[in-house]
Amino acid sequence: MINPAAAQEIKMEIIPVTDTIRQVITSNMLLTANHPWYIDGWVYVANEATLRLEAGTVVNILPTAVNKQDGRHSGGLVITRGAHILAEGTTTLPIRITVERAPDQGPCGLLILGRAPVRKGYTPFRDLTFGGNLPEDSSGVIRHMHLHYTPAEGKGFRGGLLLLGAGSKTITEAIVTHALPVAGSGLKSGKLR
Repeated sequence: MINPAAAQEIKMEIIPVTDTIRQVITSNMLLTANHPWYIDGWVYVANEATLRLEAGTVVNILPTAVNKQDGRHSGGLVITRGAHILAEGTTTLPIRITVERAPDQGPCGLLILGRAPVRKGYTPFRDLTFGGNLPEDSSGVIRHMHLHYTPAEGKGFRGGLLLLGAGSKTITEAIVTHALPVAGSGLKSGKLR
């Protein structure tokens, strides 16, 4: 007989039945490393859910969302305030996220929106809520991740990884972002940290 007081908390996780994820994740989800996964447009982790990626997981972002203002295609993964990402790759099994190329590409990538204080007046996105009054907030853990993307034209967030209001307990370690060259832009491919 198991003593309930001694039992550890068991978190239920859902493994999606299809390899393409769309719209909003509202319960704990696990992306396994046994096949590639696809993020269709912008996918939001909400409702204080946790998205966990196994070491070696491959995720392809399909920029299918079209911005009504400028017609540019974008997409990615947004960890909203109160939600978490647990993406713990290893040196031999990093987590790989690649943004597929699209015509008229806008900003694409991974956005972490936390509840820590942010600089007043900083609003790179009008439609996203981030920041708060919890300096030690945690949005999760990201270790040993490679993120490949094509930068969007213009100013502001051009793609890749963006942390907004991520508190001091959010762990980011050994993340490599790789901006792929844009035809005719003169941008050189390279690793950014």
